Amino acid sequence: MTKRIFNLRNVAAIAACLAVVVMFLGCYKDDDPNGSFVGNGNSRDGAILVTVGFSSSYTIQSSGEHWFKFVGTGEPVIFETRGNAVDTYMEVYAGDNTSTWNDGAYDDNSGEGYNALVSKGTTSGTMYYIKITPRSSTNGTYTFVVTAPFFNIRTNPITVAVGNSSSHVMGYGQHWFKLVGDGKRVFFETEGNVVNTNLSIYFEENTYVSYNWKKHVNFITVSGTTYFILITGNSGTYTFNLRHGNGDGSSRYNAKEVTKGYSFLHNIINAGEHWFMYQGTGDPVTFKTTGNVVDTYMEVYAGDNTSTWNDGAYDDNSGEGYNALINKGTTLGRTYLIKVTQKSGTTGTYTFVVE
Repeated sequence: MTKRIFNLRNVAAIAACLAVVVMFLGCYKDDDPNGSFVGNGNSRDGAILVTVGFSSSYTIQSSGEHWFKFVGTGEPVIFETRGNAVDTYMEVYAGDNTSTWNDGAYDDNSGEGYNALVSKGTTSGTMYYIKITPRSSTNGTYTFVVTAPFFNIRTNPITVAVGNSSSHVMGYGQHWFKLVGDGKRVFFETEGNVVNTNLSIYFEENTYVSYNWKKHVNFITVSGTTYFILITGNSGTYTFNLRHGNGDGSSRYNAKEVTKGYSFLHNIINAGEHWFMYQGTGDPVTFKTTGNVVDTYMEVYAGDNTSTWNDGAYDDNSGEGYNALINKGTTLGRTYLIKVTQKSGTTGTYTFVVE
């Protein structure tokens, strides 16, 4: 009888121990659909392990933070949040680094809307920790997604927005990005001395190139229009930047934006040149110079054309006296670049007019 009681007590003790173990594991069981015992995500030590293809939704408070971890494969990877409830901010740390500067990254709004997106080249075997926090006192549900950037085809580009600054690994291939225009002038630029990049930009579903330059392109976008950006180059890492900006008229790349009604006095020196940028409205436009001091010469280039023959124009003395004047039919949304130079050794002031 005594021996039987002892055995029952052992069984009860073992059951209690198992309950504690189950409870302990349950505390660290991630509540995402994948259901792995990988951490609760509330701290760096409890980061949730993710792999390419991971997609799960989480609810975050305005002062909260969520942590994920990813084992580098030696290939690029994209970490991003989706959803419109939370303005997310993302930080990526490599190994035991506590700063994002050493092989890490950070981002605010490179994803859709106010979502964060980091495109990252990874080192095989290195553990990357991803920290998600909310901004602007937002809270709610977002989806964390991990994908491989198979963006070497036009049908699967990376969506970017103005303000994007992301590094990418090129392997003698091509990368595709997608931008929706906001009606403002956008500068497309690549940085870095490793990859010799070339930028090509396509409008909507067009298969012909609208702009094609080495490291930088800028033009006035059409609000709501989708632009596909192709970057090609040799092997290595480069940084792709998108920004708004204005030009001072000193060069083609820094052309000064003008619209109908523009009329401004400019001073030109011997061998000087002034550049202006105009977005086509679909209606005719007149570019002209006025004043009797400078013998002006004018060239109009359409898009990235370097010749005036393809939808462009040139003129010497069609205006009053020795002034240039061009009447031009324009294509809606197309950017036109106007170059004004002086002739006959004349210098001084002239007025550039758009009407």
